[in-house]
Amino acid sequence: MRTPAGSEPDFMPRLRRLFADGLPERVARMRGGLEGIVAAADRGAPPDAADLEELFLASHSLKGTAPAFDALDLAHDSGALSELARHWNPAEVPAPDELARAGELLEKVACGCREAAARVEAAGE
Repeated sequence: MRTPAGSEPDFMPRLRRLFADGLPERVARMRGGLEGIVAAADRGAPPDAADLEELFLASHSLKGTAPAFDALDLAHDSGALSELARHWNPAEVPAPDELARAGELLEKVACGCREAAARVEAAGE
């Protein structure tokens, strides 16, 4: 679909709305994965592979999608969270400082998601 210079395709407002509508579910997936990892660590157990995968996949996919919607800080923070999760060994309990860092990053990602959704809402899309 060709559009005049400086304009955007007709589907972009709908695409932004789909992105914004999916953000709460992405955050919930990240939160669920991290909560499972922390619960295992509290028991002195290594993380469940499914929790690691959930945290990694949700944060990594957001890292890749967010720049398309000019959410660069969100992409950076979700990328940092995915890298942290990617380097955790499923056979070892993550260090407490890494778990704390993951929690901080998750809160930054959640805030970035709320801001991105608010921008879409403010644009009336």
